[in-house]
Amino acid sequence: MNQLNRDESAKLNNGAKWVIRQLLLEIESRGVKVELYDAAPDGFIIYYRLISGDDSLVNEFAGKLSIRKEGNRLEVQHG
Repeated sequence: MNQLNRDESAKLNNGAKWVIRQLLLEIESRGVKVELYDAAPDGFIIYYRLISGDDSLVNEFAGKLSIRKEGNRLEVQHG
């Protein structure tokens, strides 16, 4: 995980941060690179840009981690 993604995910709610970081670990180990941006401060929503790899893997692992994905918007389930 690069420093930019670490810094951006750190803006999220503490629980959401760890779920997003788990997603990154899963997809990066499969050759998918993304850039995170526009994290909701202390929130549950973050956006990403696909840099390389297969976006369907983001869909797959987001679903496994109960992250709602709409386009490039990721929302960690909460509440």
